[in-house]
Amino acid sequence: MAHQLETNHLGQIEACFAGNGSAVNPAWHNLGKLIVDAVTSRDMIQFSGMDWDVGLEELKTESGIVVPDYFATVRKDSGKILGVVGKRYKIVQNRDAFAFLDSLTSSGEMLYESAGVLRGGGTVWCLARLPSVDEIAPGDSSYRYVLFSTSHDGTGAIQAIPTSIRIVCANTLAVAVGSNRGIRHTENVRDRMAEARLILSQYDKSFDLFRDSARKLAETKYSADQAKQYILELFPEVREEGKSQTIRNNKVEQIRAAWRNERNNLPSIKGTWWQLVNAVTETIDHDSTRTSWKRDQHKAENRFQSLFAGAGADMKTRALNLAKQIAGIPIAAV
Repeated sequence: MAHQLETNHLGQIEACFAGNGSAVNPAWHNLGKLIVDAVTSRDMIQFSGMDWDVGLEELKTESGIVVPDYFATVRKDSGKILGVVGKRYKIVQNRDAFAFLDSLTSSGEMLYESAGVLRGGGTVWCLARLPSVDEIAPGDSSYRYVLFSTSHDGTGAIQAIPTSIRIVCANTLAVAVGSNRGIRHTENVRDRMAEARLILSQYDKSFDLFRDSARKLAETKYSADQAKQYILELFPEVREEGKSQTIRNNKVEQIRAAWRNERNNLPSIKGTWWQLVNAVTETIDHDSTRTSWKRDQHKAENRFQSLFAGAGADMKTRALNLAKQIAGIPIAAV
């Protein structure tokens, strides 16, 4: 299928987007099941096709010998093997993984906007928006989002990744919060809720610092020499001709095109470091040269993860910090 989203054995696309059309998801280009509203995590799970359970099955050799202390995690609806885990692994079903977020949405602290499945069910995710809207410069604002994800392949517990999404273009920038991004799988719901609220309060402060830092970038002009230095440090020249040189040159041309487009030439940010940073991050998020991921589901899923928590996110963070460094804005501001 053209959208390359996960499709289950019933033919359902395992992703949905809610919020009266306000949902922003550059990785999937807003494709998937569109719904007017989602009140609870149960709604998001149902509409995204995530309403299935995971079970454990014994591992056996070809001769039928049981492998001690190791099990396969399996989707009960399709029988798909998701991963191999040890005897201490505890299954947390999708409905339980995200149910503790419901009090945050019912109290208005967050709004569910999208949810979906990666790697056949190895990872499930939910994107929620905090109520604040940050104006970086006149006509250029961003939403505060938290990407919650958990795995069924033994690779991790619930992760909470804060990210700022620029409204005018839907390109993303990670918000620095240190290493505390995990939410423990405790039995006590109150403990989990208290932990979630603590994390969100910390994230809100980090978003404030990110907003202030972005505003400084939007107030600071760059010189031609600084812009050249910035691009060369992010994308060093390749001396030998070949594929690497072509890829590098194409990337730089894409950044120049993004730098010239209407979205990055708002009067309030033109000629500033914020314009230049967004030309880079927009290119990473919407790279028109990466056509293969559109044809291959695995590459599409890897791209999603890269933009929010992998190499793509790291590159965008580096672009932001380098801009602040050259512009003379303290890195510690975020």
